[in-house]
Amino acid sequence: MVEIYLLPLGCLLLNFLAFAACLRFLFSRQGLYWIIPLALTLFMAWPHALTLYQVASAGAPVPSPYAYLELQPLILSLLWYAMIVTFHYALKKTIRVNLYAEQVKKNLHEVRYLEAGDEGERLRRERRWRTHLVNRATPVRLGLYPSGWVDLFDEA
Repeated sequence: MVEIYLLPLGCLLLNFLAFAACLRFLFSRQGLYWIIPLALTLFMAWPHALTLYQVASAGAPVPSPYAYLELQPLILSLLWYAMIVTFHYALKKTIRVNLYAEQVKKNLHEVRYLEAGDEGERLRRERRWRTHLVNRATPVRLGLYPSGWVDLFDEA
């Protein structure tokens, strides 16, 4: 009974892995190259999903062990997944990244971030220094209290 589920389930699993790989590579630098393999993977997974649904919904009798022609969808799914992995590594090797331009852009962003932090720190120091200058020199105010109060304070 289990073997009637294994072939469609194995094919669907391999197609799901291929779909997940294509979806992951779609959001990389070479994302435009992965639109067509993603669509082809969906078209390849649809018949296997329908076959698995038919096997699961209609209780088919237990067939004899699979012949070579019945294993073709599994072999096709395996080769498709291997082709996607190979295509990914081939794209990595042929499309070189301009490392100099990436480093310049990264360094520019880093310098702007550090300058913004340094500017904020400099403004904070200036504000503290100005408040210190304002509060530092206060003239002595004489005659603020009556002399009777001052005499009481001096005697105590």
